[in-house]
Amino acid sequence: MTIGSLGSTEFALHGKPAIRWGDLPQRVGKPESRRYQKVLLLNPSATLFRHDLPRCTYPLGLGYIAAVLEKYGYEVKILDVFAEGYYNAQPVDGDEQFLRYGLSDDDVIKVMKEFGPDVIGISSIFSNQADNVHHLLKLADLVAPEAVTSIGGAHARYFPKACLDDPNLDAVFLGEGEMTFLLWLEHLNGNVREDEVHGIAWRDGDGKIQIKPELPLISSMRPEGPETGKSSPMLSMAGELDHIPFPAWHHYNMEKYFEIKAYQSPYTVGSRVGQLYTSRGCTAHCTFCTTTHFWGQKLRRRSVQDVVNEVLRLRDEYGIDEFHIQDDNITNDMDHARELFRAFKEVGLPWATPQGTALWRMDEELLDLMAESGAYQVTFAIESGVQRVLKELIKKPLNLERTSHLIKYARSLGMHVHGFFIIGMPPMFGNAGETIEEMQASYDYAEEAGFSSASFFAASPIVGSELLRECIRQGFVDPEESLYRMTYKQGIINVPGLWDGEEIAELAAKFNRDFNARRDRDYTPQKQWNANQY
Repeated sequence: MTIGSLGSTEFALHGKPAIRWGDLPQRVGKPESRRYQKVLLLNPSATLFRHDLPRCTYPLGLGYIAAVLEKYGYEVKILDVFAEGYYNAQPVDGDEQFLRYGLSDDDVIKVMKEFGPDVIGISSIFSNQADNVHHLLKLADLVAPEAVTSIGGAHARYFPKACLDDPNLDAVFLGEGEMTFLLWLEHLNGNVREDEVHGIAWRDGDGKIQIKPELPLISSMRPEGPETGKSSPMLSMAGELDHIPFPAWHHYNMEKYFEIKAYQSPYTVGSRVGQLYTSRGCTAHCTFCTTTHFWGQKLRRRSVQDVVNEVLRLRDEYGIDEFHIQDDNITNDMDHARELFRAFKEVGLPWATPQGTALWRMDEELLDLMAESGAYQVTFAIESGVQRVLKELIKKPLNLERTSHLIKYARSLGMHVHGFFIIGMPPMFGNAGETIEEMQASYDYAEEAGFSSASFFAASPIVGSELLRECIRQGFVDPEESLYRMTYKQGIINVPGLWDGEEIAELAAKFNRDFNARRDRDYTPQKQWNANQY
């Protein structure tokens, strides 16, 4: 697929659901009466730049959906095509700079035949993996033509019509899938009316695409009916997400992830690392990011006890010796974060924040609590060391003077501090684009601020972001550009008279090499990686 094939972005509105969690026990049918009972959930193979470090963690989104479906009696299987074929890296036809990691078609077909699914659901989070998603749909049509097919994730949400151009696809989920997937299955099985299913796009009997955009977010009302399987029966003031069961870990090949050791933060002190979310959403409005729109510009949290219980179960049942917080911003609610970090002290495991933590929602007390509770590594998403770029192009509410102090303070506590930077922001909103000199200033800022390590990325116009809309509007991206090249290692934004994308990609790669090559880590990681991979 290409950028030009996507068409215009579709934004789903958020509304009130017709059916809430408390209604489900009464609305869900009996397993023995279902036409659609067996559900195969697939995580696709991954197409990555040759110098990408191929990070590999269990797909939490599929695990949550599997847990909900299993709770109501569905037979579920998860196949992580990427992880199971991690060591099978094949060059992409016609582009030697990219490799595709994952199981062979024969291996995927074998699983499909053996399981015999009634329904197939595929994760479609990233646009650069869209070709792999549609390839799985093709295999599904060959092996299980009677199965109903669906996809969900950020790419699917923002371009449902483009996705449904694939005749092998039946439905697209437009946001949170835990409840919508279940209600869609119950509709297929005749237990829920069509008008009660929201947040979904599908092709009707006449072949016309229908979109139900009112997308209900999981609410904070207390669940009713069967227990969630968690030891804490009550919801706290910050427990909007406690309704969702823990991921169905037993459907992952957990030992495979522990063997690969390519976690989101790949330089770990532990060897068996668990992944979890404590919240969903971010209240910032960064122009390069899709999170704000995907989660409805809201922050929703899990209760402290619910999070701690998940870590303890991972420790006791799977022997994890470290955990990573995957939140977009774990300290967005600073009061909630304080209570969470105090509770982590009792867990007694090292932990890290590989996805990045927002410094505008950070203070010395939080850093003290993080260090005391076992946080050995913290990632700060700075994005730019130039205040103008942050304000006019990225729209990140960050004060660089305050930021420098907190970086040094975290280092003084013994934490390894990693920084995220993005270079190559084009002209937007009537403001001048980032210059090469400003990009160099970001590198200099990283040096002066005292980061232990840093990642420098070429700006990439990902789906759902303001950056993509501006790049398309102003003609800064080639409509014929392949989606698999939409990565932070490739410069696909070209601004005539200012710079071209290839120049930005080369500069980002140089910054990564120069900044990290001469730095020793503050700890000894479990696994070392090739210096050419970052």
